[in-house]
Amino acid sequence: MPSSIVKWSAAGIAAMALSGPASALDEIVAQRGWAQVDYAERGDCRAEVRSNGQFYRIAGAGLRPGETVGFHLRNTEVAPVEYRIAADTDGTWRQFYVPFLWHREGGTVLVDLQSASCSLVLSFAWSRRRP
Repeated sequence: MPSSIVKWSAAGIAAMALSGPASALDEIVAQRGWAQVDYAERGDCRAEVRSNGQFYRIAGAGLRPGETVGFHLRNTEVAPVEYRIAADTDGTWRQFYVPFLWHREGGTVLVDLQSASCSLVLSFAWSRRRP
């Protein structure tokens, strides 16, 4: 599935869920029932976003052990967040993200992932939950 920004609809979310990998890249959140909200793949490199509706888990696989992944996250009006994480000995990595803006009811997060062997883009919509 090519990486691109997706307009979110029930049909779009269902199509993405069906286009993801046969098994989750992060089994812990998958076992807890977190839904896959985006998936991207290029060659051996794969990444997904799963969510329970409040927290988001960005995970990937297919890198060399210790390879550094650069994250560039953009969440609506907030200044971009940039950081790096190293792949585990099995070439996987995982990172939590909690999108929230006091003055917004929701938005879209764009995630640009870059490493020496991989370049992927993910996106997901979020909305504020009322207590």
